[in-house]
Amino acid sequence: MTSTSSRADSGVLVFVLATAAFALASLCLASLAWDGSYFLVRTLQDGVAFMPAHRWFHWLMLEPVLWLKPLFNDPIKLSVIHGLMCSIPPLFSLAVCLAMLRGELSRLRIWVIFGILLVPVPGQFFLVTEVIPAIQLGWILFVFGWLGCPHRWAPVALIAMASMATLHPAAAPLFFCAALTCGAFSFLNPKNDRRRILAWTAAFTLTSVAKLVETMLFASAYERANMSGSIWITETVTAFLFSPFAAIVPILLDVGLYFWGLLRPDFRGRKPWLTKSLWGASFLLGIAYTMIPGGWACSINYRKFVLILTIPVALMAGLDAWRQKRHAVDSPGRLPSCGVALIYPASLFVVMMACLSFSWLSLCASLVNRLEANPGRVMTWNALPSPVADSALNHWSTTSLSMVLQGWHPGKVFLWNRDLQLPAIGFCICPGDGFLCEDKVFKLAWLGQLIDGGTRAQSSRLQAPKTGKTR
Repeated sequence: MTSTSSRADSGVLVFVLATAAFALASLCLASLAWDGSYFLVRTLQDGVAFMPAHRWFHWLMLEPVLWLKPLFNDPIKLSVIHGLMCSIPPLFSLAVCLAMLRGELSRLRIWVIFGILLVPVPGQFFLVTEVIPAIQLGWILFVFGWLGCPHRWAPVALIAMASMATLHPAAAPLFFCAALTCGAFSFLNPKNDRRRILAWTAAFTLTSVAKLVETMLFASAYERANMSGSIWITETVTAFLFSPFAAIVPILLDVGLYFWGLLRPDFRGRKPWLTKSLWGASFLLGIAYTMIPGGWACSINYRKFVLILTIPVALMAGLDAWRQKRHAVDSPGRLPSCGVALIYPASLFVVMMACLSFSWLSLCASLVNRLEANPGRVMTWNALPSPVADSALNHWSTTSLSMVLQGWHPGKVFLWNRDLQLPAIGFCICPGDGFLCEDKVFKLAWLGQLIDGGTRAQSSRLQAPKTGKTR
């Protein structure tokens, strides 16, 4: 299990498992979770990719939905396409990192699997988020620095940089960490290679500063509001209590014990039974939290903490890579990172994503059934049973979700908040985005159709008529 071929085979199998997990999530409409349904409605209504808060990467994720709309003229099918597009960044990052870490460095693959798959998994089901893909792409830059910034991998490093710069402000500290990595590893390379590595160090540093300046100058009101202390306190509690974070705690403990074994070769505390027990606990907790709707109701809030947990893991990985490049002797307690051992974290990722996917699909089915059973055209929160109401559906975007799940001609709409119903004007599908008839001219045809009793015609791109009054 330690031969080069077995390492290569295990890497391929890890990628296949991760691809299957993302494909299943997409088929189960994961792209509609939380903000995703609103992004899709806005894109289909406006006829252009919706890009909130200057995060231009969404154009790449949503523009193909518009290109393929004539072939898949169904909101459900288009949401699957959107989910598959959102799966590209993590899968691209995983494939590149596995390909870069070959030979003796292949044992470092375990770190990128932890960083790309496991650390983000409590919030990974929020496919349309920007911070998690930025962090996952950041691992390409870390591994690139470990290798000494070779010319042949420069194109993928540039792709990762460009993508991260258009995703989220979290890219700024990631670029800085990449710069520190390159600067540190430059001392382990021949003198004639140091100029190239230091040039990349400078590039990462300048990009970090540029991203930080851009964030300070052009941050939206939404981004500034999310930095308030009260929101951080609320989201800290909910992210760690109502997400599957508990499932990766034993894994993080195992990683810490492994790293301690690297620093202390005489460490004998990591027994095989302890590792198996920690992984077994993670599997059980992962299934428990992801199968119960209330167990992952606030997984969306975990996105803010992925960076906080990634940095120490990346630091330990970098120190391990440093030892490996210096041909340090492995400690007796080293975690096996070749062969079948790589399959364990990938399998845990698949199990948790599969449970989340089926749980979400069940919630969507419950919402549709309640809408069909509702006597009126407007359904409010009190019509949902407690298990459903306390789930991920407790979010403002459920209004737009209720429309997408009914296709092009929804007969009813769910109102997450009674305040979102505007008498004689229309409906809000997003707080602060009321689409009043005076200034939006019925841009949202779906809502216009509901208000007018289903008589308003639909255009081929779902753009509403330019005139008309609500009743």
